[in-house]
Formats: sequence, structure tokens, C-alpha cells
Amino acid sequence: MPGSVTTVPDPVKPNYHIRQQEGIDWQFRSEHFDLDYWRQQPGFQATLGGRGGSCLIEVANRRAVLRRYQRGGAMGQLFNDQYLWLGLARSRPWQEWDILSRARAADLPVPEAMAAWVCRTGPWYRAALITGFLEDTEMMTQRLQRQKLSPECWYQLGLLIKRMHEAGIRHADLTSDNILMDSADRFYLVDFDKARLMKRLDDWQWRPLYRFQRSITKRNRQQQLFFDGDDWQVMMDGYQS
Repeated sequence: MPGSVTTVPDPVKPNYHIRQQEGIDWQFRSEHFDLDYWRQQPGFQATLGGRGGSCLIEVANRRAVLRRYQRGGAMGQLFNDQYLWLGLARSRPWQEWDILSRARAADLPVPEAMAAWVCRTGPWYRAALITGFLEDTEMMTQRLQRQKLSPECWYQLGLLIKRMHEAGIRHADLTSDNILMDSADRFYLVDFDKARLMKRLDDWQWRPLYRFQRSITKRNRQQQLFFDGDDWQVMMDGYQS
């Protein structure tokens, strides 16, 4: 893929695969995808949310986010960070990389994929992804815990989600935790694990929206967000404009 480099398996470590973005003055090695390595380095910081497999790091004078892929629920108790090997192209970070590339080509506000890592052991693999850190941002959930958003903000969010769907991207976990906001009230979309590329708009686009609605309604009950049904309607007006 243009703009990226896929490293073939190392002769010494034939089960390791690393994909690296061109133009980054840094040679990624397997140890750079290990949280324990970064705990000893300046700039390390644990991140909010997720399942404990993410942290902030500094790479080539840039802040970045390292995320180890980890399972949740009952499967997470059995396999934790192991996934069935179906080929490199179908691994979690390779697929998320391709989604982010599509999103950035469509000028959507998403992080830049910097490096991806896969380690295969027999029929299983472990994986990690490093993306650029979006400065001056916080989760939409955090913002809604403090203040009410303007109708214009909700309308713009609806337009953004519509643009994502028109680009053929189906987000698998569209929630207020995976939508970020900066100090200028601009929105960003993150965490495209298990997202899918769709050929065209059909009826699939409503499921992520219903999931988002259920999620934010549930959070509102639990955390008392500055959110009500009118906000959702304005967002949907933007989406359907």
C-alpha cells in the first residue's frame, strides 16, 4: 500500500511482522510494542478507557498511542490477547491500518497509523498498533460530564458520522468514548478495531447509530451527562441532511 512499509518476517524471529509508515525517522522493533519497554522510557503514561493494554509513548519526537489488542468478556478470560491466525492481511492491526488509511484518504479526522505488529505462535497471534496521539483532545463522554454541547456541535457530529458512512466505513464500536473533542469543539473518530469497509450505503449504517444511541442513553443514566433527546434529534438532523 502506498505510504506504508510492510517488513517481511525477520530471519531470526520469523514469526514477527512489523508494518511501518514511511517518513517516520524511527526503526520499529518488536520490543517497541511491549508496554513494559515503554514504562522505562520518558513520556510513558497510562491511558483512560480500553482494557488496560494502551499507553502514551514518545516516538521520533512525537507523542503516540500504543494499543495492544486484548479481548473482553468471557473470551477475554480464556484467551486474553490471543487471536486465531487467518493470515496477515486478516489480522486485527493490518485491517485497522487499512481502515485508517481509507478514512484519512477521505479527509476524515482520525489518527495516523504509525506502526503495526503481529507475533504468530502456531494457530494464534498477538498484535499491537501504534497511532499518532491527537493533541488537545478528550473523550466526548468527559466533555458531556462537564457541560452541554451546542446544537451546532451535535449537528456537526451528525455530518461527520454521515461522511464516515459515505466513505464506506462501518465503525464497530461507535460510542462517546470513541469520539474525541478538542478545545475548538472539533470532533475526531478513534478505535477502528473490527471496523469494516462497505461497498455502498444500504441499511447497515443504522446499526452503528442505534448502538451509539443505546450507549449514550445508558451512560446518561449512569453518569448523568449533559444530554437529552433533543440533542440526539439535532445530531440525526445533521446525519440526514
